[in-house]
Amino acid sequence: MSDAAAGPGSDPRANLDPSLEAEVLRTERLELLPLPLEFCEAIVEGDRPSARRVLGLDLGEWPTGSEVDRAFPFYAARLREDPSMVAWQGRAIVVRESEEVAGSANFKGAPEDGLVEVGYQLVPRFRGNGYAREALLALVDRAFEEPEIEEVVAVIHPENAPSIAVAEAAGLQHIGERSEVHPASELWAITRDEYESDAAG
Repeated sequence: MSDAAAGPGSDPRANLDPSLEAEVLRTERLELLPLPLEFCEAIVEGDRPSARRVLGLDLGEWPTGSEVDRAFPFYAARLREDPSMVAWQGRAIVVRESEEVAGSANFKGAPEDGLVEVGYQLVPRFRGNGYAREALLALVDRAFEEPEIEEVVAVIHPENAPSIAVAEAAGLQHIGERSEVHPASELWAITRDEYESDAAG
């Protein structure tokens, strides 16, 4: 069962800390909302009503599974140490028209050695609408706003055809290297030169 709705005409950012406004990523149909510590802690504690109040949104079926068990405890721990990490962790993918949360689009940590990793996951009923590609493109755009970032990568299992299709539609190319953290998976990437060439072309 979904949480209580935020109400018709509500602003998806109404309850968001004003200091996070600069990290809201906007696309044609979506808003990618950064996830503050209060939200992450509420999810970890299983307190979905409090989590909903933080974002001012009906969370619907999101988040679930491994994202709750593994990602959110990690998000919360890093935010306690460094609040600025909110820019380099998870974002809720909000469909602007319906004000529903369709899934998440994530940076998996701050840039390191010129590289940043991205990830994305949609609630099943939102798949097939191009939302993942749109969200991923927003992450790539945000990453290359930082002059020190030279490459954006996604770690994908080679049998995950839908995720590969999203990555390639957003301009990431298979570079064939095995992931050190997930040996069964491989890397898709886009460099700054490729990104700027696509933008110019």
